Amino acid sequence: MEQLKNRAIALILGLVLAYAALWIIGVGAAIALPAELLKPLAQVSTVLAFTLVDVLTIAVPLTAAFLILAFVVKLLIKKPDVSCYLLLLAPLVLTQLYFTLQAQPIILDNLLVMLPRYLLLAACLYFLVRGNKAVQA
Repeated sequence: MEQLKNRAIALILGLVLAYAALWIIGVGAAIALPAELLKPLAQVSTVLAFTLVDVLTIAVPLTAAFLILAFVVKLLIKKPDVSCYLLLLAPLVLTQLYFTLQAQPIILDNLLVMLPRYLLLAACLYFLVRGNKAVQA
C-alpha cells in the first residue's frame, strides 16, 4: 500500500511537471535572441544554433523544475527509488514525444534539437538515483 501511495505521489508530481513544461517551453520559445549573437554559429550549423538556443532557454529551466520536484519527492517519500523518479519524468517525456510526432515533416530536426534537453534530464536522473543509492548503502 505504501508503494502504491509513493508511486501515485510521483505520478501526480509528474503531471505537474508536464503541465509546467508546457509553460516553460512557451516562455522559452517566446524569448527573442539577437540574430548577430547566433550568426557565427548558424554559419557552421543551423541545427547546432537552434540546439544551443533550446538548451539555454528551455532545457535549463526545465531541468531546474525537474530538480525542484525531485526534491519535493524526496521530502514526501521517505525512501524514493528509481521508479519514483521515472514516474516523475514519464508524463513529461510522453507529452514531448506526442508533440514531436505531431510535427510529421520535421521529426528528425525536432529530435536533434530536443536531444540535449533529454540528455540533461537523464543526467540529472542518473545523479539523483546514484546519490540515493549512496545514501542507502
